[in-house]
Amino acid sequence: MNDTNAESVSPAAFGKRLRATREDAGLRLEDIGAETKVSKAILDAMENGNFQFLPERVFSRSFVAQYARIVGADEGPLLQDFDEAWGRYIVSSGIHTNLEVVADDLAPSIRWRFWIPITAGVLILFVAAAVILRSSASDGEGLAPDPRRSGASQVNVGRAALPASRPTPSSKPSKTAVEAANEPMVKMTVQVDPGEECWIHFRDRDGMTGERLLRNGQKLDLELAGPVKLTVGNAGAVELTVDGRRYRDLGLPGQVIHTEVTHGRFTPLGAEKNDIP
Repeated sequence: MNDTNAESVSPAAFGKRLRATREDAGLRLEDIGAETKVSKAILDAMENGNFQFLPERVFSRSFVAQYARIVGADEGPLLQDFDEAWGRYIVSSGIHTNLEVVADDLAPSIRWRFWIPITAGVLILFVAAAVILRSSASDGEGLAPDPRRSGASQVNVGRAALPASRPTPSSKPSKTAVEAANEPMVKMTVQVDPGEECWIHFRDRDGMTGERLLRNGQKLDLELAGPVKLTVGNAGAVELTVDGRRYRDLGLPGQVIHTEVTHGRFTPLGAEKNDIP
């Protein structure tokens, strides 16, 4: 079943073998979905080799294991074929897997990222102000004196021709940047239901990223700089708590959702604010 030719490990060939195991067991896709709580759309994508419609590899691999157990097949060879097919899909599509970033000391990076644009902006404003002041002074000095007036009158005229002093642009950072730096940290907990699995991926304002597979009632506590981009797999089996507020029914069983989490608020991307208690 695991020969080495290219066709044996392609997504399409893997999907055909998966469908054959189900048909041999006399089961429908609806039967598999009812037992695994995986949506029919994802199961159909697996059987047709449409890996671009599947969630992340670790979560899709869990679906294959559940599928194998329901149809009574040996999950070992199926998982091996899936790994080979997924690798071929990654190479052919040009997708690169996400690398987990371990933030040992992000503070210096964050400070530089915050102050470099502000310092550059202040320098540009100072240079522009100096050019304007120099240009104005040159215009005043270039005025020819009137020979019919006395020296005192000429001095007064020269002073009157000079423009008023211009205020130096403020070097204080913008209010928006300061407010962003002082944004409260987002405290959230992701917990999967007993007997279920859930894959999550997160990325916060400072670039902190990570992913985790939770099983059988496990939970993960996070404290990140908002806003946080949060992707949740098997959304129907997940409970999310944001700053003490609990959210259920995030999506359908097996569904992958993309959300944004800020201090005290959970918002599915492309939707209005979620007020589910």
